[in-house]
Amino acid sequence: MPQAHEFWQLTLLGRPQLCRPDGEVVRCEGKVLGMLAYLALEGSSPRSRVAGLLWPDTVESSARNNLVHLLRRMTRTFGAELVLAGETLALNGQLQVDVHGTRGAGELLEGTDWSGLPEFHDWVLAWRTRLDGERAASWRAEAQQLEDAGAYGEALTVTRRVRDLDPLSEEGLRREMRLLYLMGEVSSALQVYEQAVQALRTTLGTEPLPETQQLARDIGRSAVLHPGPGPTPAALPVSVARPPTLVGREKQWAQMEAAWANGQGIVLTGEPGVGKTRLALDFLDAHGGGLRFEGRPGDAGLPYATHARTYRQVLAAYPDLQLEPWIREELSRILPELGGAPAPITSEVQKLRFWQAKTEALGAAVTHGLRAMAFDDVQFMDDASVEAGGFVFANLGWGRPDATYRTIHIFRKGELSPFQSMVLQTMVDAKLVALVEVEPLDASAVEQLVGQLDISPDPKLAAALGQFTGGNPLLLLETARSVHEVQRRTGTLPETLPLPEKASAVIASRLARLSPSALHAARAAAVLESDFDLDIVAQTLGAPLLEMAEAWEELERAQIVRGSRFEHDLVAEAVRRSVPSAVRHLLHRSAARTLGQLGAHPARVARHWREGRDPRQAARWLEQAGQEAVKTFRHREADSYFQQAAGAYEEAGLPEEAQALHHRVAQAQSAPA
Repeated sequence: MPQAHEFWQLTLLGRPQLCRPDGEVVRCEGKVLGMLAYLALEGSSPRSRVAGLLWPDTVESSARNNLVHLLRRMTRTFGAELVLAGETLALNGQLQVDVHGTRGAGELLEGTDWSGLPEFHDWVLAWRTRLDGERAASWRAEAQQLEDAGAYGEALTVTRRVRDLDPLSEEGLRREMRLLYLMGEVSSALQVYEQAVQALRTTLGTEPLPETQQLARDIGRSAVLHPGPGPTPAALPVSVARPPTLVGREKQWAQMEAAWANGQGIVLTGEPGVGKTRLALDFLDAHGGGLRFEGRPGDAGLPYATHARTYRQVLAAYPDLQLEPWIREELSRILPELGGAPAPITSEVQKLRFWQAKTEALGAAVTHGLRAMAFDDVQFMDDASVEAGGFVFANLGWGRPDATYRTIHIFRKGELSPFQSMVLQTMVDAKLVALVEVEPLDASAVEQLVGQLDISPDPKLAAALGQFTGGNPLLLLETARSVHEVQRRTGTLPETLPLPEKASAVIASRLARLSPSALHAARAAAVLESDFDLDIVAQTLGAPLLEMAEAWEELERAQIVRGSRFEHDLVAEAVRRSVPSAVRHLLHRSAARTLGQLGAHPARVARHWREGRDPRQAARWLEQAGQEAVKTFRHREADSYFQQAAGAYEEAGLPEEAQALHHRVAQAQSAPA
């Protein structure tokens, strides 16, 4: 076994450095440093993967040849074989790396520039975030042990390391305030608090959590504090998670019953968080249940994106449907797993045949028992799906009392596209649907709702919640969660309600309680926007699946997500706003690579490249999206994609490619219809 003095030493945290066993520092930079860092953190890796990272614009055979030369040059330069080279590459056991031991302060590969290797650059950024989370967790545990032992000064030093990594963490803020107070530095503790208040307002647009504010008040009064960890979090009362009884919706329910009896489609509209979805699902349950479909952020602009999800869900719920071959062939345009290879749609007749196949498929599901459907978040749906959906329902007897199925559509007030608004007005005028306005709860309904929540018998609480939330159920329940947190910690209601003006600010305070892994998972899911699952989130983050599974369970306990979707679209929006811009760009680029490999719609991949600030890649995928739109006879969307691609090519400094697309669009628009 080698002696300690026989090991090479590689430092990756802070300024990178490679030392021989005798302590001599040797030059190690560029691709050599990148390969050593990659193998140190990822472990044994295929040659093709390493070569692709280090020579991304080179064909694989040439990249692998370059790798061979690099390995030989390393052995000659160092006089030692630091990398064991077979079909897979691995570090020699005689090379010790600081990331495998006690991790001190310092950024991963500090001061290095990898902008010439975009994917490797993103890999470095992702590992910096991951290592920061792991070090923060370790340091928090160390700080707690030191505080318990009464070593307040040492605990403060470690706590400040944590806060350097995550300046907005209120857990770290409270510990620093408490330690300063226990050391007799009351003014310093309050100064730290005031600085944090400004940072939270500027960065997240929110106030500190109620317990942080209470700690500041206690310190200001020189209250006696008890150091050490707080109580184990109690489970959120199920009544706060979902009140057992729907209240204040008698008028809307009666309108829905009348429309249901007449065979009309029901359309619910109202402000975000007002309770439209809860009302729709409770109504469905009262009438025998049904399937819930939804539009998701990112669907708009992707022809038939919503319908692809809808019909995939229908076929999964009714796997025994006997569909004629031509129907399956047509549906394979949006469901490639059906195995068809239909020719591109080039005429109105062919488009109607495609829509008729959708009608036949949904009609078969209705025959097999699909009697009721709810379509949530219509404002996110793409226009092609909305247009085809109108055709399908009209041909299945929409609006007739003897129709064998019923529908409920839900959208945010004022957020439909012009095309969607036109379709809705046409349906209302034809009495095919009934429009029902869902309004905020009045004072009586608020009192009934608060009476169901297991938080406090104080009669003043209902009035206070109603006044400050404006009767918005989502904001009211988010505030009730915060009240529950304060009550759990202190045994009493807070002196003032922890109630910022917007629901997103209340939700942001909940995000602050998440572990780093759970927060990363939530941010990745928010960036992905639609059709994500645990596998895709893990791939986007480059994290082990089991680690992400634990993080996902934490998100479900915190009521951030439910299954493979966010608890509410306002929660998703709050998470998206909480992502720092540099991290957001990194996540978008990683999402683009992941979705591209999984065969996602080209426009969806392009959007992530665009949001990731890579116009060259965005242009290529937008051009593919235009070609796909042409195949489905969606020429308006195709022209839009080609124009966007041209703009991206111009932004990337590729004017010839841009001009070619401008010319293509001009020719298409001048051609006879």
